[in-house]
Amino acid sequence: MRFASVAEIKNGLSEYLARAKKKNEPIVVTHHGKPYALIQPLEEGDLEELEWRQLARKKLARAWEGEEDALYDYL
Repeated sequence: MRFASVAEIKNGLSEYLARAKKKNEPIVVTHHGKPYALIQPLEEGDLEELEWRQLARKKLARAWEGEEDALYDYL
């Protein structure tokens, strides 16, 4: 895993993107020394998986709407 500041990323975005893809290496973008964002290579399957997760989260949230049980609030 590599770390790079926002300024470094701004000045060399293409190189960082190529490095992430070529070496399959995630890059943590820092801002004032603290983690700020993540650059990581993706494949089409990764996007499909993300879409399914988001859909499941939305459906679960709708399923619990209106429930007044404290246990459901906790979940």
